[in-house]
Amino acid sequence: MSFLSRKADEGFDRLQTLLLNMRVGDALNVDEAVLASGLSEDVCRTALEALTRVGLMNRENDRRFVRRPLDLLPN
Repeated sequence: MSFLSRKADEGFDRLQTLLLNMRVGDALNVDEAVLASGLSEDVCRTALEALTRVGLMNRENDRRFVRRPLDLLPN
């Protein structure tokens, strides 16, 4: 495995840990994700936007995302 590939894997592992430790109502902004993971701003923003699309996060503004509850029961 190359150095860059290993560094990216480690960054994604750190971002995953950060996200898994979030509780409902916890907020994370893109800058915090970048600092914690070492990944680029674009990568962190893309990951947070993807989590918004699948319903795990709400987007408050361009840089801030809030963990939301999962809708486990159908309506």
